Amino acid sequence: MAGKVAIITAASRGIGAACAMELAKRDYRVVLMSTTESVLDLAKELDGVGLVGNVTNADDMLKLVNLAYTSCGRVDALVNNTGHPPKGDLLVISDDEWHDALDLLLLNCLLYTSPSPRDRG
Repeated sequence: MAGKVAIITAASRGIGAACAMELAKRDYRVVLMSTTESVLDLAKELDGVGLVGNVTNADDMLKLVNLAYTSCGRVDALVNNTGHPPKGDLLVISDDEWHDALDLLLLNCLLYTSPSPRDRG
C-alpha cells in the first residue's frame, strides 16, 4: 500500500484524470469516483480503486469514503474536482441554480469532513 491516499472526484477524464495520474506518480494510492464507468479503468491502470457515483448523492459519497477507508485505511488528500459557479447575469440567476452550484462546489465536501464512516454504521 502506498504511503498516502487521495480521493479524487470527477476523475474519469480531463483535470480529474490528470490529478489522479500526477498523484499516483507521487506515490499516492488513488481512490477515484466519476459518473462514468471509465473511472474504473483509470483506477485499475493507476493501481487504485474506483467507484461510479455522483457527488450530489449522499449515499455515493458515503460509499466513496468507505471505499477509501476499507481499501487503504486512511485519507490524506482530497481533490474535489467538481462543479462550477452558476452561469449568466448575476441578478437573474435563480435560487435553484445557486443551490445546484453549492451542491457541486461545497456541500459534498461536508460529507468528507463529517465523522468517520465507521462511526456512521
